[in-house]
Amino acid sequence: MSELIETLKSERGKKNGVAVLLSGLSAMFFFCGYEFVRSPIESIFLKYWDATAKPYAIAFVPVMMAAIIYCYGIMLSKIGAKKSMLASMAISALILFLSWIFLDNAGKWLVFLILIFKEAYSVVISEQYWSFINSVLKDSESKIFNGPVAGMAALGPLLGGFLISQYAGKIGTEYFLIFSALSIVPAAILSKIAYERAGEPKPSESEKNGKKGHLHLSVIWEHKTVLFIALIIFSTQVVATLLDFRWSQLVQGAIPTVDERTAYFGSFWMKVNAFSFIMQFCITPFILHYIKRRTILVVIPAIHVITCILLIFMPSLSIAAFAFLMFKGLDYSLFRATKETLYIPLPYDVRYRAKQVADAFMYRFAKGSTAAIFSFFGIRGITVLPAIYPGVAAAFAALWLVLSFPLTSNRKQLNQGK
Repeated sequence: MSELIETLKSERGKKNGVAVLLSGLSAMFFFCGYEFVRSPIESIFLKYWDATAKPYAIAFVPVMMAAIIYCYGIMLSKIGAKKSMLASMAISALILFLSWIFLDNAGKWLVFLILIFKEAYSVVISEQYWSFINSVLKDSESKIFNGPVAGMAALGPLLGGFLISQYAGKIGTEYFLIFSALSIVPAAILSKIAYERAGEPKPSESEKNGKKGHLHLSVIWEHKTVLFIALIIFSTQVVATLLDFRWSQLVQGAIPTVDERTAYFGSFWMKVNAFSFIMQFCITPFILHYIKRRTILVVIPAIHVITCILLIFMPSLSIAAFAFLMFKGLDYSLFRATKETLYIPLPYDVRYRAKQVADAFMYRFAKGSTAAIFSFFGIRGITVLPAIYPGVAAAFAALWLVLSFPLTSNRKQLNQGK
């Protein structure tokens, strides 16, 4: 914390450091709003659909992600990073507001679509936050700021989860959809101020106006760091998806009513975000300062291999919740803060375009393709044993661990494509 304060006293800190903290404050409001849609729509979905239908919905997420990311790429080429961020937020708020209005009349298919949308919009906007942060901080500064900024972001869903757990049964689950739309307003205002304070990151002459493509996918091959990040993100989200499915099955079996489930979901995500918050403010800055990046990125998947194996042999709701909490808690804090430092020395198109594909799209593509496979099993009437979910998750956590070694090898050679 003393390093953070000293950095903020410098001229660069007053400009870029404060801008990054404002971005973190913006993320706090945005992710509080995301929490207002995540837990309620999960609970509403189980009202209209069986838990076994969730993989069908998730299978459509990559299609929506591809469309949103490509539209974002066009916006980035036409209007730049700041206006693209604000436009993304405005469109998301409008969709959530309209969803609340038409929820009762549209019924189960609108719920199906909202579940898909909530999986997509949050990730695309989240990556835009990090694109900005990675563009205005140096590598040494990121080790100071990334933890606290991610901690501020985690404070939002922590508050959101608390409010849902306390008031879902009193005011009704559906009303949180409009709260999610309203929460985006202060997030957009703060994000605008952050961009104006630090200055909008600019592409090089060769990257201007999307000259190399609205997504510029070739940079993934030019900078192997991004390729390994993409492969790791895919592996991480297979793990997350399978733990989520197994957890949802156990929740549905243990908690039968909608509002009671909503309160449980809100309480669970509050615990996840409390864990992340403590990690980000108290532990992550210390770890980033004193422990090598390679060690961090190898130990995290090793932990998940252990928790997945534990769930195979102890298939209870409490163990499933623990395994899922550990994944989400570490993903939101230590893993994210460490991974983002890899992007800082890379070009604009990597930070703003290819990052959306490597991080955002792969994040949901992994989830969607995993869901599609398990949906196919359901359509064919193939019974999936409960132990299969954590078993496959353990295998992909092990793959993630293996991929962490080349990711953290000679970065200069990787980024030159050698």
